Amino acid sequence: MKSNKRMIASIVWIVVGIILFSCNLAGILDDYWSGMGTALIVVGVLQLIRHIKYRTNEAYREAVDVEVNDERNKYLAMKAWSWAGYWFVMIAAVGSIVLKILGHDELVPMAAGGVCLVMMLYWLSYLHLKKKY
Repeated sequence: MKSNKRMIASIVWIVVGIILFSCNLAGILDDYWSGMGTALIVVGVLQLIRHIKYRTNEAYREAVDVEVNDERNKYLAMKAWSWAGYWFVMIAAVGSIVLKILGHDELVPMAAGGVCLVMMLYWLSYLHLKKKY
């Protein structure tokens, strides 16, 4: 059942992508939406191919199931997310300082806001997980 929902979602992404791309060709939307439509089409097609392969190829299905359910992979994924968060905060914080020094005052709030947003999300997640566990 879950696989059917994912296949339907892939088809929906393809249809939305075609609509966005077609609206650009008709002159209704600008090039940004055309690029977004193309990306949705590509992602939808790739996901659809992956779902079909999962359903039809037993060896592939077993390899995917092992990878998804493997504790080591779950640990590595969690560790990668934590490193990505640390690096984002550090790069954005240093970036906001460098942008201020270079005189790009209009970009400083974006970099500093990103740091603030991630730190707030971390704090709220920590409080939630502390109550849960």
